[in-house]
Amino acid sequence: MTRVIAATLNIFFSLFLGALALAFCAVQYPGIVNDFLIVAEGLKHNITTTDIPVQYNIWIKFLLQEQQLVFMFFVIIMRVVFALIVWGVNSIFFMAKKPEGQRDI
Repeated sequence: MTRVIAATLNIFFSLFLGALALAFCAVQYPGIVNDFLIVAEGLKHNITTTDIPVQYNIWIKFLLQEQQLVFMFFVIIMRVVFALIVWGVNSIFFMAKKPEGQRDI
């Protein structure tokens, strides 16, 4: 049960941190966020101009927005950063003691 709670908290915390990171970058570095939006627009164009049947392509065009792609990028970056922080804290504070005679390989 604790793994489910930890995974859920990880998702919500990374969404929150991703929104904060996006807001910070939009305020401090608007040119970079504008470049991200331009790249996301090109990515959306590349995805929607493939040979996907029209019955699916209209849903991709309708549901996939440039802002969502940029937000997903920030959320993924924050999940990686958060995972590295948790890994570092766990390795420092919760290191398992090795039994006698066991060594690192």
